[in-house]
Amino acid sequence: MLLEPTDNKGQLSLEYILSAMVIILIITMLSVPILSLSIDYSNDVMDSINAKNELSKITDAIDFCYNNGKGSKKTVLLNFNKDATVRFSSNGGSGRAFLRLNLSDGSYKDIVSSYDFDGLNANIHFSKGFNKLTVSWDDGTGFIVLSRKS
Repeated sequence: MLLEPTDNKGQLSLEYILSAMVIILIITMLSVPILSLSIDYSNDVMDSINAKNELSKITDAIDFCYNNGKGSKKTVLLNFNKDATVRFSSNGGSGRAFLRLNLSDGSYKDIVSSYDFDGLNANIHFSKGFNKLTVSWDDGTGFIVLSRKS
């Protein structure tokens, strides 16, 4: 009995499968770091937008109390994506609120919002998640007071 030549079609199919797997692996290794970087940038943009919105809520509450006069009070519910410290300062005629946001690449961005009242110099720390802030214009002292509620 003579040996008949074997068919090499099975080996050829296996080579196609292995080469396709190598190509998919290379594409995956190139795209994952790019995708990871774009996700980090997207998260930074979302955190910046959230911080600006929450800072605007605070300065709007300060303006509300300032425009309504002594004895006015407003409570705002804030939801921060990260722990944040807001600094308030006066710059002659109006005030500014600053929030320093740490970005994923190690740098930072200062978010700034202005308000009309000129006598507020304080720092308030907000934790990640929901925070309640009460803004009131005290009748006795004539100053706007910010108090964080748990």
